Amino acid sequence: MNSKIKVMKMRYFLVLLVAIVSYSCGSSSEDKEINNLEGNWTAKWSTDPASFGEIEGISDYTMDGNFIFENQMLNIKAYGFEGCVFSTDTLDHNLMWSVSGDSLILINDDETPGMVYQIKSKTEEKIELQLLDDIMLTLTK
Repeated sequence: MNSKIKVMKMRYFLVLLVAIVSYSCGSSSEDKEINNLEGNWTAKWSTDPASFGEIEGISDYTMDGNFIFENQMLNIKAYGFEGCVFSTDTLDHNLMWSVSGDSLILINDDETPGMVYQIKSKTEEKIELQLLDDIMLTLTK
């Protein structure tokens, strides 16, 4: 696959990721602990360079940002830069979020399919999330 197409697909993927809204019909008592996410979290996306092969112009497989959880609203800021596999632009989106079981669920709206981050681990100060097979997101307070 052409490396420019790979880069465009990855950038589209990130834009879609931060543009979606999270939604869930309810939560169990087990979900209550993870639902207490309110506040400002530092975000770091990362992926394994081996997943992409050599792509011209890509020099970094990480990206910093912030997640600000307020009730069911979420603001995601992603600080892209030249050479970043995720994005070359800064992205800023207001979304909704929810948790179900071991998943942080993100949906654009009731009619648009969303994305699901698997919650790999959580403490009061750090949450490790995984999207698909090769994108990790670490949130720290």
